[in-house]
Amino acid sequence: MGYRIGYQCFSSQEDAADWLLSQQPPTITAEGRVIRPYKVGQTWQVEGQPVNLYFPECDIGEQIKLGIFTTFPLLFLFFMVWGFRILYKLVYSATNSAEGGGGDD
Repeated sequence: MGYRIGYQCFSSQEDAADWLLSQQPPTITAEGRVIRPYKVGQTWQVEGQPVNLYFPECDIGEQIKLGIFTTFPLLFLFFMVWGFRILYKLVYSATNSAEGGGGDD
């Protein structure tokens, strides 16, 4: 079991929070103060207040299965198109050589 942020699945909630909060740009207030999240020990804080984040659960194995489930039909389609293209070239070259067509007439 892991924790999801977008399409990524992190193994621990701390890793997910680290990734998410380290991506946040600082905010500059009208008074010119810079507000940004920072990590103290194991917890993230903003202006001295702890940040509590909750992430939906995800399963890395489930994501791999979904990737395989999505990839195989696309690969099958690719190889079918490739196979028909090769077959077309074989038939076309066989019929052209039978007609004596070399283009040097």
